[in-house]
Amino acid sequence: MSGSGKAGLINRRALLGSTLAGINLAALGLPTIARAELGEKPAKLVVLGDNASWKGTILQDAIPAFKNDTGIDVEYVQLPMEALVVRSRAEMSGQGPTSFDIVQMGSSMVGWMHAYVEDHNRLLASAAGKYASDFDMDDFPPRTIDAVSVDGKLCGIPYRATVYIFHYQKELLEAAGFSSPPSTFAEFQAAAAALTSTGAPLRYGVGTCGRQGPAISNHFCPFLLSSGGSFYDLKTRKITIDTEESIGALEYYGNLMTKHRVIPPEAVTWEWDEIIANGQNDRYAMAVTLNASGTLLNKSKASKTAGRWGWTVVPGAQKAEQSKSPFFVWSFAVPSASQNKGWAFEFIQHVTSREWARRSMEKGNASARLSVLTDPEIVEAYGWTAAAAAQMKTAQPNPNDANWGSLELDLRAGISSTLQGQTTARDALQTVADSWRRKFNRLRP
Repeated sequence: MSGSGKAGLINRRALLGSTLAGINLAALGLPTIARAELGEKPAKLVVLGDNASWKGTILQDAIPAFKNDTGIDVEYVQLPMEALVVRSRAEMSGQGPTSFDIVQMGSSMVGWMHAYVEDHNRLLASAAGKYASDFDMDDFPPRTIDAVSVDGKLCGIPYRATVYIFHYQKELLEAAGFSSPPSTFAEFQAAAAALTSTGAPLRYGVGTCGRQGPAISNHFCPFLLSSGGSFYDLKTRKITIDTEESIGALEYYGNLMTKHRVIPPEAVTWEWDEIIANGQNDRYAMAVTLNASGTLLNKSKASKTAGRWGWTVVPGAQKAEQSKSPFFVWSFAVPSASQNKGWAFEFIQHVTSREWARRSMEKGNASARLSVLTDPEIVEAYGWTAAAAAQMKTAQPNPNDANWGSLELDLRAGISSTLQGQTTARDALQTVADSWRRKFNRLRP
C-alpha cells in the first residue's frame, strides 16, 4: 500500500496498534496536518545514537538536506554503545524533558525503552512534512515491525535491519581447492585452515570480533544458533545457554582461535570498525559478520580487497539447513519527554523515507525497506542483498527483554575467556548460566 494521505500512512499493523491505544480511527481519513500545527519550530534537533560507522549518509547527506528543507539544524550525538544505553535510560526515565529529541534504538533495547517513547502509530496519524503523505509502512517486513513493537505499540521507525552472512574472497577459496563456499562447520574449519596456510604469514582464514565489547556476542551468535543452541526462554526463563548444543558451539568457535589458529591473534581487540578495516586490508579471507559490511569490503575505495568478495548464508553445524543468524533492527524513536515531538518525527520520516533509505546503502547501511533490498539495481550493485534475504528467512532476534543488557554482559565475558584460552567453553557457559539464574531469581516476585 503506497497511497497518499492518511490512508497511505497507516497499515494493518498500525491500525491494530492504534485500536489498542484507543485512537479515533475515523480521524485517520483526514488530510495530513500542516507543519504549522507541529508547534514552534526549534532552531535545532538533537539525535542521541551510537558511534558505529553505518550512519554516513545521515550525517553527510540527509541532515544537510533536512536543514535545507526545514531550516532546522540537527546535532547527532554519537556515543559508545554502553554510554548510549546509560544516558538514554537515565534521561528518559527521569522527571524532566530529555536533552535529545530523537533516540537511536536497537531492537534489544525495546524491552526497556518502550515505556519511555511515543506510540509512533499516533505520530504517523498526525505526521506532516515532505515524506508524510507517501511514507508506506507496508514497505517494512512484518518481522521488522514486530522487532520494534510491544503489545501493539509501535516504538520506533526502522532504519537498519541486519543479519549475519558469510563473506568470503572467491578467488582465494577456489585457489585453496574449494569449488563452493563451505556450508557446514567441518567444511568451514577445513577451508579456514587451508586459507591460513596459503595466506601465511599475513592473511588468516577467518576474521571475527573478539574484544569483550558490544560485537563479541553478536559474532558468536550465528555459530550458537546454527548449532541448535539458544539463550533462554523469554516467557519461562528456562536457561539454555549451557545446553550441550550451546557448549558445542562455543567450543567450536573458541577452537578456531586457540587450537586451529585460523583467526588473527589480535582479533581479540577487534570491534565493528576493526573487522571491516582488516578485511579491507586483506588480513583474513572469510568472515561471518554483518550483511552491510559487504559494501565497505567490496566497494569502498579504501578497500584493497574490493571486488573480490562473495556472499552466502552462514554454515550450519552438520548440514546447510541448520544455518541461522541473529536479527537486529535499528530504529529512530521520539522520547515521550521530547520537547519537539512533531518536528522530531518529521526528521525520522525524512531519514527513513524510501529516498534516503535507498541512498543510505551507498555508505554501509542495510536498509530496512523491502523496496530497497529487492530493487534489481541494488541487488546488482551490492551483491550481498540476495544472501541477506535468504538468511532472513531463518534469522532470530535476541531476547526482547528489559534484562538482556545485563545478561549479555555475562555472555561477553564467557565468550572472551574462551577465545583467549582462559577457560573451557563448558566452564564459561556454566558460569554464565549460574549468573543468569541468580539474576532471574532476584526478578521473581
